[in-house]
Amino acid sequence: MKIIKNIMVLLLIGFVPILIVSGCASLTDVVMGGAAAGVERAVSERAEQAVYKRLAPKEQLPPPASPGWGQFMANQAQIVFAYSFSAGGFWLGQVGYKPGEYTKFEWHPEGDSPVTIERAFLKKLDDGKEWWRVSWAEEEDTWIYEALFSPGEDGKLLRLRARDADGNEGEVPVTEGHAIYVPPAELTEESIEGATVEHEKIKTPAGTFEADHVVYLSVTGEGDVEWWITDEVPGGVVKYLISSKEEGVIWSSILKEMGKNATTILGSF
Repeated sequence: MKIIKNIMVLLLIGFVPILIVSGCASLTDVVMGGAAAGVERAVSERAEQAVYKRLAPKEQLPPPASPGWGQFMANQAQIVFAYSFSAGGFWLGQVGYKPGEYTKFEWHPEGDSPVTIERAFLKKLDDGKEWWRVSWAEEEDTWIYEALFSPGEDGKLLRLRARDADGNEGEVPVTEGHAIYVPPAELTEESIEGATVEHEKIKTPAGTFEADHVVYLSVTGEGDVEWWITDEVPGGVVKYLISSKEEGVIWSSILKEMGKNATTILGSF
């Protein structure tokens, strides 16, 4: 049952729209407008609400330096990127990251152990390309990815390095048309303003911030997607969550730590 569950997660997550904070990048070109966007966001939310354990266990890792290892790590990356950069297919942060800045969020899936998710802007190259890192730490297991993106807000994933939960490192093949990272739907300032329900102080492990509380109905119509946004932190977000009318909060993510000294730990540059 567990294996089937993990396979279903990987299949579902492949359709989850991911985002990038101002300056990060994306996967394949995805048309986010009209009915197609609604379908993708609905699939995204159902995937986010349906399953709590998302990464396949490290016991299923193929041997290091094998073709299967690269594909396995690419599938894991889809999941890590999804929950690092998105909730319901959106990202509301209006503040970008500067090179060296990072944030760590503590992600709480209801009924399961918390996960620490890191996002870090490592370096901007002379030609405008950008190195970013995302990592996923749950109990004693940590998955780390460093990714190179082409210039621009809708940049393209060009290269991907990884370290698995056993400490093995390697280059993950990045091929045309393989969606490892998908950009989120972009919301207008007017839309965000219209969905803002109040301005409040919010306490996080990283400090207390003045933030706008923004609430959208989920595309499925079965709950809400909520954000607390501010210009005081890299990325512009201090908390976000998805809730269901029947179950309450499905998962929440809150700012745990932030800093300015991030650099490569995988020897990417």
